[in-house]
Amino acid sequence: MVKIMQYINKSKEEFLSEIYRIVAKIRLELELTTSEITISDFEFKMDSENSKNLILMIYTPTRTDKSLLIGPGGWVVGKLREKLNGSFKENLIIRVESYIDRKKELDAIENSISHLREKGLDISSKKDALVIIQCEYDLSSIDFINEYFNPIFITFDLGTALLPHKNRNRIEQVFKDKNLKYEFLSPYSLNGEQITDAISKNPCETICNNLISEMVNYAKNKNIEIVLFNHLNKDYEFRNGIHILNFLKMFPIKLNSLIHKGRSLDCPLLIQSCKRNKITKTFKIKQIVSGVYSGLVEPTEGAEEIIKYLK
Repeated sequence: MVKIMQYINKSKEEFLSEIYRIVAKIRLELELTTSEITISDFEFKMDSENSKNLILMIYTPTRTDKSLLIGPGGWVVGKLREKLNGSFKENLIIRVESYIDRKKELDAIENSISHLREKGLDISSKKDALVIIQCEYDLSSIDFINEYFNPIFITFDLGTALLPHKNRNRIEQVFKDKNLKYEFLSPYSLNGEQITDAISKNPCETICNNLISEMVNYAKNKNIEIVLFNHLNKDYEFRNGIHILNFLKMFPIKLNSLIHKGRSLDCPLLIQSCKRNKITKTFKIKQIVSGVYSGLVEPTEGAEEIIKYLK
């Protein structure tokens, strides 16, 4: 946490009162209903992606307070940012979190840590982990993974059908920007028959999960006992002496935290599969809806994700 007084020349109470006053005025200007909003706390965090950005985290006791503070389409919090931005030398970004959702996240993380300990894996101290980066969520989870592990990154390039040039270039650029060690592996190239088969089913199962033996062998050769693979069909698996974790299932992170620089990096085969295969499309939509109900996905963002797979 960044010290609050480093960024504001007033007390926490005074700054909080200013937020209440501005929000009430904005809601009035937007002709929204007059509602009492409660803010439990706030803090400042530096943006790990851009040092010029300063993140103001505002915490509310309930999702209702959170919705009122954000406003329809994000108009209220957007205008609040405009009003406050001039008071900071950094570019201000505002994020609103409810304590209910945050507690769910923390409880899930604690349960995962306990579950891994029961499986013989203690992550109380950072251990080396092989991390597979293939798509947007993999890429954007890098900073979160760094909190728990010492990551070694690999990406599988089986051809442009799975990893288009723009996706590969983008992944490589992020690695270079963050000064991370990485390697691209090409154990084989997908042929036309394999691509057609992947699109007719779920590419994560027919292609990505079939690469687990490659991941395990690579990890064993490097004396690494942990593999982080976000597309694993289950939360955890122990195979050939290697702990394989679906990090984003075991350590839940909000969808809006996983949008890397606001640009999309989706798996092209999964998009095509959803267009052609009702089972894959239904599976993906259920996954998103589950995230909304669990509080890990904002309703508006969930709707945008669903539309993407319905096009």
